[in-house]
Amino acid sequence: MPRFFDVLLCGTEIFFDNGTEQSIIGFLSARRIANDSLENAVLRARHDLLIDWNHTYNADRKLGIPKLTTVQVRPVNKWLHRSPTEDFYFFDSEERKQEHLAWIIDSARPWYRLRKTRPAKTV
Repeated sequence: MPRFFDVLLCGTEIFFDNGTEQSIIGFLSARRIANDSLENAVLRARHDLLIDWNHTYNADRKLGIPKLTTVQVRPVNKWLHRSPTEDFYFFDSEERKQEHLAWIIDSARPWYRLRKTRPAKTV
């Protein structure tokens, strides 16, 4: 019987110019994977994320293939934990990366825990 894992991945070394002084240096994304082992869950999450990356942002193959690193893997009870948001959270600095990291981790909290409020965006 498969177990469920929340896998949080970080992609770097992409060529993404957002038209400002600070260009995008990477992204964070989480996936919930059903698999028998932790190692296979990470491999499946990387595979799914690269397919999603190529279909949504890299259809013309100009942004490059991101270098993926595993930030966090944790086994979860599917019925007690919310699924993590599977969006791409782009960052241009280490501070922004830490903000996104906290938000993604909080989004997959157990259903009975209250959500922390997201900090207001600064312009």
